Amino acid sequence: PEEPLRLRDLAADAFDRLREIVAVGLITGFLVGGVGSRLAMLLLRLTSPDTVVGVESDDGFAIGQVTLGGTYGLLVVGVAFGILGAAFYRLLAPWLIGPTWFRSLTTALGCGAVVGSMLVHTDGVDFRLLEPTWLAIALFVAIPAAFGAVVGPTTTWVQRQGTWLSVGRGRWLPAAVLLFPAALITVAMVSVALVVSTLFRPLQLVTSF
Repeated sequence: PEEPLRLRDLAADAFDRLREIVAVGLITGFLVGGVGSRLAMLLLRLTSPDTVVGVESDDGFAIGQVTLGGTYGLLVVGVAFGILGAAFYRLLAPWLIGPTWFRSLTTALGCGAVVGSMLVHTDGVDFRLLEPTWLAIALFVAIPAAFGAVVGPTTTWVQRQGTWLSVGRGRWLPAAVLLFPAALITVAMVSVALVVSTLFRPLQLVTSF
């Protein structure tokens, strides 16, 4: 029957979009949000006085202490926000204009300004104890800006047919997400949004997500 076939097609389309969003979020969130944050914190530890070692940062991590648990925690947070950022990019991408480099630039500036403003606050431990203050502010703005710069090209690469990410139509997805359990909440939120947008897509109320 035609109706069940249409529903199956819609479900397959929603899963493909979820697979792409999660793949982009895993890659960019792991590298930029996770590894990038760890490198930034290491740099700030080297430029700050020894008195900051062991102090709990605004994000709940011990400053100056590189531990397996702390590093894993940063990677989990990076992946979770990476998936959320990838979903927002898919939502806003149709409204981006200009060549690829210009879209990456505007996305980077937007992410740096919006997310950076949420991360930087004068009453936080990160900006009262870490020195120099200008470097701490620059790094906390640069990380989301770097995410904005690479999320577009990464999305284009993931969408290409024949890459290893398309093997088995995303059967690797559950195993990859389970490596970062806290990211399951973000995946669930994105999944709900995709289901809603997919249901309304035949009515042409939502066409970009």
